[in-house]
Amino acid sequence: MTAVSRTEAEKAVQQLFAQLEELKAAIQALQNRSLEISAEIQEIKLAYETISTIQQLGQVETMSSLDRRGYAYVRTRLESTDKALIRIGHDLYALVPIDTAKNVLVNIEKDVTEELRRVEAELKQLTGLYTQIQKKLQEYVAILSREGEQQ
Repeated sequence: MTAVSRTEAEKAVQQLFAQLEELKAAIQALQNRSLEISAEIQEIKLAYETISTIQQLGQVETMSSLDRRGYAYVRTRLESTDKALIRIGHDLYALVPIDTAKNVLVNIEKDVTEELRRVEAELKQLTGLYTQIQKKLQEYVAILSREGEQQ
C-alpha cells in the first residue's frame, strides 16, 4: 500500500466511524420513539377496554387514577355510562356516545399502529445501513492492520 492510499484508507475509516456514530444516535432516537408509540398503543387499548367494561356493566361507581402510574385513586360516580369525553384533536374533546368513543379509539389505534410500523421500517433500514458501514469499516481497519504488520 502506498502512503497516499494508506492516508486515504485512514480518512475513510474516520469518515465511516463518524457515520456510524450519527447512525447510532438516529437508531437510538428511533428505538425510543418506538417504545413511546408502543406505550401509547397500550394506553389506547386500556381506554377502549375500560369504556367497554363500563358500557357492559353499566357501572356507575368506579375508581379513577389521578396519575398515569396509578399511585393515587379517587372514588368517582359517573353521571352517565352511555357517553364518554374523548380527545378528537390536540386540545379538542367531545362528549360522544360510548360506541362512537370506541370507534374513535379504534381509529386512533390504527393510526398510531401505522406510525409504529413506519418507525420500525425506518429503524430496520438504518440498522441495515449501520451493519453495512460497520463491515466496510472492519475491512479498512483490517487493511490498515495488515499494512502496519508489514512495516
